[in-house]
Amino acid sequence: MLQPDGSIIELCHVVSDMDAALWHWTEVLGAGPFFVGEMHFSDGQFHRGVATPVALQVAFGGSGGLVIELVKPLGEHPSVFREVLDSRGPGYHHVMPRIDYDEGFRRFSEAGYALAFKGSMPGGERCAMFDSRADNGGFIELMDLSPMIVQQLQRISLAHQAWDGYSDPVRPMSELFA
Repeated sequence: MLQPDGSIIELCHVVSDMDAALWHWTEVLGAGPFFVGEMHFSDGQFHRGVATPVALQVAFGGSGGLVIELVKPLGEHPSVFREVLDSRGPGYHHVMPRIDYDEGFRRFSEAGYALAFKGSMPGGERCAMFDSRADNGGFIELMDLSPMIVQQLQRISLAHQAWDGYSDPVRPMSELFA
């Protein structure tokens, strides 16, 4: 079961070694299984107002109703992930609350957080990250939670509930779309 509306639905860590991070989160912390793949976006992505391509290796796993995201930036393009990895190394990056995109955008803008990233997903869902490091050490991510995105998040949660904690801790991202 996913976290309810108004709560934190995702916790993200930026990583430099995906295999080591996957081992830590599955073997040590018991989160998972993780669905791993690469994401490449060439158009419509803006880091601090400047158009830039985005290339990431990502892994999504579950822990109760919380989605754990691991992100490894690929290449040297500027990004919110590269900012954190280059300045302090692997670790906490962002949270994503389960709120309406427009409401969250207004709320975080009014709170004075700078828009650090704005883009869209392949399905057209809007995505933004606000720099809230002064208050929480990371960023706040907003995303349009379309029916397709919610279905993927539910699959992550259900996979965690059904997982025995040992078998197939790392799975291809394509399983989320099956």
